[in-house]
Amino acid sequence: MTAPPRTRLHFALILAAHALGAMSLLSVLTAGPQLVAALGLSALQLGGLASLYSAALAAASLPAGLVTDRLGTRGALTLSALAIATGLARCATAGGFAQLGAGIALCGAGYGLINPAAGRAITLWFTPKWRTTLLSLKQTGVPAGAALGSLTALLGPAFGWQAGIACAAAIALVAGLMFALFLPTETQQPPPDTQRKTRLTEVLTLPGLARANLVAGLTNGIQFALWAHLPAMLQLSFGTGAAVLGLSLAALHLGTFLGRVVWGALTDRLLQGNAARGLWLLCVMALAGAAALGAIALVASPLMAVIACFILGFTACAAVGLHVALTARIAPDHLLGGAMGYTMLFTNLGGIIVPVVLGVAVSLTGVGGAGVVLAILLVLALALLHRFR
Repeated sequence: MTAPPRTRLHFALILAAHALGAMSLLSVLTAGPQLVAALGLSALQLGGLASLYSAALAAASLPAGLVTDRLGTRGALTLSALAIATGLARCATAGGFAQLGAGIALCGAGYGLINPAAGRAITLWFTPKWRTTLLSLKQTGVPAGAALGSLTALLGPAFGWQAGIACAAAIALVAGLMFALFLPTETQQPPPDTQRKTRLTEVLTLPGLARANLVAGLTNGIQFALWAHLPAMLQLSFGTGAAVLGLSLAALHLGTFLGRVVWGALTDRLLQGNAARGLWLLCVMALAGAAALGAIALVASPLMAVIACFILGFTACAAVGLHVALTARIAPDHLLGGAMGYTMLFTNLGGIIVPVVLGVAVSLTGVGGAGVVLAILLVLALALLHRFR
């Protein structure tokens, strides 16, 4: 593989690609009240749009990674933007739930291409000295895209719910054009031993990757579980106090943003790029957050709740960049896309399974039991990471 020249423009486009996925989902979900009124959707159907998006993203992850290895980063990101633009256009012209669901699922599948393509580009195009930092930093495009999607939905009250979604579709189309025009072409070299194994078999049998991916599922699952259950857990502890809930959620998201930058830089500067060691330290620190969250069942301290949320955001919710960096250390160049797609498959499956597990714990044992469950999941992650250290 001949690495193309890398520039700030290339990284900016990779960052923009990550923004597209969140923008597509939020441009539709933020228009939810208008969709309910205009198309007669129920609350269950509205929530089902997010589920369809997540399911399509999970299903597309591994195939998308293999496609990325064939097309290269420029082709994969261009295809992803076109898929998202088409999906949003379908949503903007929908007359009911079925059409909306088809459009949002296409957006999810399009986003499935972005994670392996972007991770592959960072790994191959940029110096290893800052690789983990950049792999973590690119994830900040997700909250930026979520904000952009929410802003496009503001066009709805003035011009109809279709306007914001159509605007998001136009943004995705322009992004696809920029990917095609400004991202470099990669010179592919034939992979070794292609006669003996298919690419899929090679990816699935990479030593240590399945173990690393289980850890990715656990940490991402904790993030989704916290998003889903923190409001209920805090309400159990503090009643209906909006101030505590608002401060705690703000601390969680602030910690996530800072963690995605800090852990990457820390791993590159102090740990010589050893992402497994960075993840091990991250999970150890996250145990303190789980303990603090569980402790508010005994000591209903708003300050402890805010601290717990910040620590969990800074650690478990910020781990995705380190997971991609660990995959990049395991996989050879010609399998990077497929390997990262495999990692994203486990990451998304964790986002489906762990929230259910934590929900059962909250229902049966309250906040204290939820803290214990989080601690058990983190100890399991540490055990899986031990071999890599």
